[in-house]
Amino acid sequence: MARCRTSVLLRLALLASALVAAATGCRSREPDQNTPSGTYAAYREARERGDFQAIYDLLVTQVREQIAVIHRNVREASRLIETGYPVAMKAQALADLGPEPVRNAATPAAYYAELCRISEANQDVSLSMAARWSAEVKTIREDPPGSGKYVVSPMSGAVVELFREEDGRVHMVPARKDLSLIGREYTRSFERLEAVREGIKTFRSPDSRTAPTP
Repeated sequence: MARCRTSVLLRLALLASALVAAATGCRSREPDQNTPSGTYAAYREARERGDFQAIYDLLVTQVREQIAVIHRNVREASRLIETGYPVAMKAQALADLGPEPVRNAATPAAYYAELCRISEANQDVSLSMAARWSAEVKTIREDPPGSGKYVVSPMSGAVVELFREEDGRVHMVPARKDLSLIGREYTRSFERLEAVREGIKTFRSPDSRTAPTP
């Protein structure tokens, strides 16, 4: 009788261990980014963690590349101002590049995170996509079929677009006005960098050094 009771208790212990292991495995399993629902879930989890590197990695390649170029140009312009501008002109020239957290962001993902935080504070753009991506999914459809383009309709009523890229993964597409903003910043980053370079040439020219002070 005692031996039977011990056997039952052992089986229960093994069953409990298996259930705990299974539950732990489910919690640690990452969303499958080869599916639109997985990408949506990955974004929601990353946002809960405040992990903007993960959010940045979910963006479509073209947008990531644009943000990386903007970040590089802003950092280079900032460096040139710090090393080549007259002291009296540095503060304003740096401010023209953008807020300090934005221009000093260490990585493209950090730059994107600062843009998101500014957009949330100003409530004038939707770069954070908080409202669009925070709700549960209602429907997901591929439109048109076979295109790799997906339309997600969350319970919030906002529409989210996803796109399957050559890596086989489904990536996030920012809202149209966000794409427009990123496109403008992309162009402006080249214009600002060129203006800074031209300014430094002017400061270093013989005429500039010998010109009388007004």
